[in-house]
Amino acid sequence: MSAIISTEKIGRFIFFQLILLMDLPARELTLDAIFKEDQFKRASLGSFKWVPETDSYAFLSDDSITGGKSLFQVDLLKGDTTRLVSSENFIIHEDTLNITGFWFSPDGDNLLLLTQEKKQWRHSFFGVYYNYSISQNQLTPIAKGEHLRNVKYAPESRKIAYVKEDNNLYIFDILQRKEKKLTRDGSETILNGYRGWLYEEEFGSFDGYRWSPDSKNILFFREDQSHVKQFTYLDERGLYPEVKQVYYPKAGEENPTVKTGVISVRGGRTSWLNFEEYEDIYFPKASWFEDEAVVARLNRKQNHLEWIKFNIKSRKRMLIIEDVDSAWVDVHENPLFLTDGSFLFTSERSGYRHIFYAASDGTIISQVTDGEWEVKRLVDVDEEFGKIYFTANRESILEQHFYSVNPDGNGLLQLTSGPGWHSPQLSPTKSYFIDSYSSSKIPQRILLKTIQGETVRVMVETDMEPYLEYDFTYPEFFDFTTADGVTLKGMITLPWNFDEEKKYPIIINGYGLAGSQMAADWWGGRNYLWHQYMAQNGHIIVSINNRQTGGRGKAFKNLGYRDLGKWLINDHIEAVNYLGKFPYADTSRVGVWGWSGGGYFTALALTKGADYFTTGVSIAPVTDWRLYDTAYTERYMGLLSENEAGYDTASVLTYIDQFKGKLLLVHGTGDDNVHAQNTLWLMDKFIESGKQVDMLFYPSRSHGIHGDNATYHLYSRTAEYFFENL
Repeated sequence: MSAIISTEKIGRFIFFQLILLMDLPARELTLDAIFKEDQFKRASLGSFKWVPETDSYAFLSDDSITGGKSLFQVDLLKGDTTRLVSSENFIIHEDTLNITGFWFSPDGDNLLLLTQEKKQWRHSFFGVYYNYSISQNQLTPIAKGEHLRNVKYAPESRKIAYVKEDNNLYIFDILQRKEKKLTRDGSETILNGYRGWLYEEEFGSFDGYRWSPDSKNILFFREDQSHVKQFTYLDERGLYPEVKQVYYPKAGEENPTVKTGVISVRGGRTSWLNFEEYEDIYFPKASWFEDEAVVARLNRKQNHLEWIKFNIKSRKRMLIIEDVDSAWVDVHENPLFLTDGSFLFTSERSGYRHIFYAASDGTIISQVTDGEWEVKRLVDVDEEFGKIYFTANRESILEQHFYSVNPDGNGLLQLTSGPGWHSPQLSPTKSYFIDSYSSSKIPQRILLKTIQGETVRVMVETDMEPYLEYDFTYPEFFDFTTADGVTLKGMITLPWNFDEEKKYPIIINGYGLAGSQMAADWWGGRNYLWHQYMAQNGHIIVSINNRQTGGRGKAFKNLGYRDLGKWLINDHIEAVNYLGKFPYADTSRVGVWGWSGGGYFTALALTKGADYFTTGVSIAPVTDWRLYDTAYTERYMGLLSENEAGYDTASVLTYIDQFKGKLLLVHGTGDDNVHAQNTLWLMDKFIESGKQVDMLFYPSRSHGIHGDNATYHLYSRTAEYFFENL
């Protein structure tokens, strides 16, 4: 096939490009260049959607001919771009819609258009929606311009379901332009078809309903938050502060209760699925197989996961998956059903996350993958060719690749090549995939590949010229062994113009909570560039994968159960001791910084680990796990009622008396996730003990601390703090 390019040829091209630029005089890296001047662009296809049943995708972009934003279609093989829908078709009442998102109907003939988007929490949003018929060139407002959320087409493409601000579920008939209200008890505390803050943040979805495959029924969650306490914070940017509240259950407090029901699109009563118990039970996921609803149920301790299948007609139910663990069970993707009712799912029951193939009644037919490595994601299955597609770290804990395998476990094939972290997107026909990847030395590259893994063409790659104008010192990976004989992985970036005869201070960027990974072979975005800035200014940059992090099996993750701070601090101290063996590493000057869980690590390092860490910048930290939400905290710390001593041991507040360094505490006052209360509680303890620390608050900024120059301000202050104190 003449269109296929070898990876070797691509590598040679990059090599010669590097050689041509090596002799250019190095520039001084500035924070302005990183955060304001947008010099370091990385390859991207932008936001796109697959065109159903084709090897093409679509995207919105400025149209030089019409002057508005049109929808364009790209042929994967040829790379040709054509206008699919002109912006002139997105006009209503003489105004052109300001579209911020779009989705195809399953049959590809309709477009769901999002306008007036308004963010709610981390992922959720409201918006005003329109339906556009491509074949009829017809634009129709949905729900008369009301703000909607969780808007989705039915599988037959003729109806649309959504949740209004009254927290009730509705459907809209596209042809008849009629709306029907399906639920009626929605309120501030009763959410129908919509998940509250806890489920959105900790189980990854705010979408609380699923269309049945025949489009006749909707399976939905009814979430009752009436017993959940509200957390109050202020937006103080106006003359008078605006009071904001979120239903936020902290560790040990009452959770929302959830019921699962099925309702016909014709209306009528909801048929509630019988789970026998609802109190202190999580319902994180749901799906369908034909006319059977499939629902995940997880106990409050999160160590017992069940997937239960309900036959809607016969009312019979069947347990098809059950996972139990001594610590906790991670909830992965929905089971992937085949046409005969058998299904694929992932589980850590073997010690590592792997793929299992089961009969329709849940009987295991085979363990498809096996070994001391982890499946990261079950991507899809092609029944016609008998192939299962997944990502995994089979080659190295530092990398992620894309694979195919037969259901019996034979025929395992790696479809991506080259070191780094590969994120595939499978085309609708499953004939091709887009391989987007990077490594610690190469920014983003995006390739089109056949499903056999052959490169068809380079779709887009990062322009390396701006990067090569600087003397970057790229991260290197290393292994070190702890005093008790455990080998851990880390990565180190040495200072620019490194001289092994000199001594350099160390900055550790940490996170290290359960299942996370800091040392990995990927390009790290703005943090990567900021670390280069600090390396230019004479600092060694280090990150490690301590015990309890991901990629090394369930037993390794479980080591941190009931005390998230134990191995987090112990193993970073081990890393400092290891670095101390090298004469150029000045272990009397060790700085640490991190965000969220990394903020927790930093605050704990400067207190519990005060003999080893001298300077820290702790951003949006959890300081006592009693202050964080139920689902995350109890998953890894256990129930507060059963582990109060562990909560005390893991709390930064416990070690205030040991503090003796320099610490900058940073928080956004509008953080709905890790509340600024965490920093205030810690500061109060410092005051009581007579300890001096520094504080920086960002007014009404959320957990990400961005907007109106906040990002630049924060990274500038963090750099200054290390320059001044390390």
